[in-house]
Amino acid sequence: MKKQFTNYTEYMSDKLTPRKLVSTPYIQRETNSPRNKTNECIWQNPELIQKAKTYLLETTDYYQFCDACMGTQDEITMNT
Repeated sequence: MKKQFTNYTEYMSDKLTPRKLVSTPYIQRETNSPRNKTNECIWQNPELIQKAKTYLLETTDYYQFCDACMGTQDEITMNT
């Protein structure tokens, strides 16, 4: 399994310029009930996990792009 974005923030930290406008501190607002992943069927069923991954890769450009790049010499965080 690919470990996506494990050191991306660190890699990009010296490449991006700081924000010009500093926003107010984030305040988390709970809108949904807390999740318990052990009760969610997908996490207990490897077949469902694979189906979800396959669906995302077939229908979402973002996942297709990441899958094509992750683990190759083109991955920007590979050599950091």
